[in-house]
Amino acid sequence: MKVKKPKPALLIVDDEPNFSESLQMALEDSFSISLVQTVQGARDYFKENLPEAVLVDLKLPDGEGTELLQDLKDLNPMPVAIIMTAYATVENAVKAVKEGAVDYFTKPLDIEKLKRELNLYLENKQLHKKIIALGREIKKIAPPFTTSGTGKMKEIVDKALMVAPLDIPVLIKGETGTGKEKLANWIHSLSGREGEMVAINCAALPRDILESELFGYTKGAFSGASSYKEGLIEKADGGALFLDEIGELSDQVQAKLLRVLESGVYYKLGSTKEYRARFRLISATNKDLAKAAFREDLYYRINGITFDLPPLRERREDISLLVPEFINEANNTYKKNVAGLTPETMKRIMKYNWPGNIRELKWCINRAVAMSMTDIIDIDEAFLNLESDNSSSEINGTMFSAPLEDAVEHLEKKYIESALSSTSGNKTEAAKMLGISVRTLHYKLEKYGL
Repeated sequence: MKVKKPKPALLIVDDEPNFSESLQMALEDSFSISLVQTVQGARDYFKENLPEAVLVDLKLPDGEGTELLQDLKDLNPMPVAIIMTAYATVENAVKAVKEGAVDYFTKPLDIEKLKRELNLYLENKQLHKKIIALGREIKKIAPPFTTSGTGKMKEIVDKALMVAPLDIPVLIKGETGTGKEKLANWIHSLSGREGEMVAINCAALPRDILESELFGYTKGAFSGASSYKEGLIEKADGGALFLDEIGELSDQVQAKLLRVLESGVYYKLGSTKEYRARFRLISATNKDLAKAAFREDLYYRINGITFDLPPLRERREDISLLVPEFINEANNTYKKNVAGLTPETMKRIMKYNWPGNIRELKWCINRAVAMSMTDIIDIDEAFLNLESDNSSSEINGTMFSAPLEDAVEHLEKKYIESALSSTSGNKTEAAKMLGISVRTLHYKLEKYGL
């Protein structure tokens, strides 16, 4: 059954009862009408009601109708206001429009014209609301990078805008911490797909668990499978699946993923029943998959459109744009009021190579703001572990005095120490920054005695 749309509320403010009642009869098919006779009567009405339109006489017993226009401006949303008068002058019309009236009608009224104008103004008002709402939605899907208007990042954003609506797989390449998942989320938000984007970091889970997370399982599929498990592929149906560090997938999972991408068919663990899912695959990697032990047929299937996110050291000009953004975020998080960095601090971080890229920079700024006792961050407060050039200083120092294997281990240890320092000891985040699994990180921590 079709629900009847409610009529717009219209207030008529006029001190001539016969005129008001005849106007009410002429408009009541289109509007829900209330009548008052004075400025004060209208103000009392506004305390309890919010009309969508107001017809107000210019001359009222206790004042001028234009006085009410000021009251209407305090209402949210402001009603459409039309002034009526038997004393038409250009001066009065100009004053009414300046005060906020959308139109000015002379008595006796042309009822049909008034109806048309009222409906037109109300339609325009609804359109304006929709435009504002659309603006809010557009802001939600604005480019995810503060640096999107500069250099290489502008090219990436322009490319994403073009690719997002297309039904084609996306592969995002880049070092850890460059913003691959952020770009994936933005591409999906622009795609128009109704389903959500579900994400998983393939390096963060053991391979046997990763398979069950992706495809799901039935009760009794394996020891501990006490109930049905919805897989991420099932959850991504109608939306997108984001596989971060896709190069970590086992050969078995790669084969299963290829099948579902080509046919839309997959099987849950422990089941012979066919399940179907259609989703957009967005993958990310910090490896060269073409050279890695990765299925060639799957590589060609996922490599529809490729994005190469440059590391922060190749776009150092972006650091000065990212730092204020991260300071503001950290100020909100830690209830601080840090204004910025000293020139020496800024100079130091501009020279640093940032092996963990944007993620490392953000963690470093977070820690600096959290620890800061002043409104300007000094180099000694939070950047003690940064070298002006963290690679060349090592190479030009002790590394050439040792065999290559020892030198590599020395630098690896330094990278791990830097990642742990930048994440305040958070091993999960440090592993993400380094592009390895948490299990691998624990192994290396034990190996190096960290």
